[in-house]
Amino acid sequence: MENRNDPFLISYKTLRQLIGVLGVLMPFLCWGVNALFNELGLLNDPRFIDTRQTRHYVAGDDLKTSISHFYYATSGPLYVGILVTVAIFLFCYMGYPQNKKEDRFAWLTDRRVATFAACSALGIVIFPTNSPQIITDNIYIFATSAFIGRIHLIFSTLFFVSMAVMSMINFRRLPNRKLLNNSEGALYLICGWGIVVCIILLGIYGLSPNGNSWLWGRFVYIMEVLMLLFFGVAWLVKGHSIPTEFILKKMD
Repeated sequence: MENRNDPFLISYKTLRQLIGVLGVLMPFLCWGVNALFNELGLLNDPRFIDTRQTRHYVAGDDLKTSISHFYYATSGPLYVGILVTVAIFLFCYMGYPQNKKEDRFAWLTDRRVATFAACSALGIVIFPTNSPQIITDNIYIFATSAFIGRIHLIFSTLFFVSMAVMSMINFRRLPNRKLLNNSEGALYLICGWGIVVCIILLGIYGLSPNGNSWLWGRFVYIMEVLMLLFFGVAWLVKGHSIPTEFILKKMD
């Protein structure tokens, strides 16, 4: 019999909060770490780098055009680490068992959606984004092709779509074939539809001939930040974090 007081076990509440926190912090951590390395010139500092075996590092922009481009920057290991950690947490997330007779979305189990999202997150890491411009501050010795970049885009889209589904359906489901319609349910809907709207806007951006000039060339990054915020907030609400519990009380 499983002992729920076992200190080696992590609760679903804590797991949900960790997923939410990582999602919210990811874009800002990547930006901040990259800016710190560039500002201090750490990759050209002989106290940290063996300059005999490395080329002189020429820092690029602290803020990239998309979060995915931090893969090549100094915060690349952090970017990969966060995505892999989120994937592991999602693989561990079992959710609630569904009763086929009482749940109209019984086939759409928490386990299936979380596993699909985890696989998509790993796909984002395995197939890094490409860049139409030469990446001058690439810390690796390669840059992926446009074909691999498209695969990366597919996995990114699938990840956020699965998180929108998790927020709008899985987090709101009740055992009586109904969906949660209180303030908590409304917040899940806002987060889910917020992700969907951002995906649609990114699609319009991709089809626009002048898309690169939107929001000073940072349109993709801003949309990704918003999607990660919606993603993170939904998981924090599900994890009953103190900030989101306070917001729900105010909404009630």
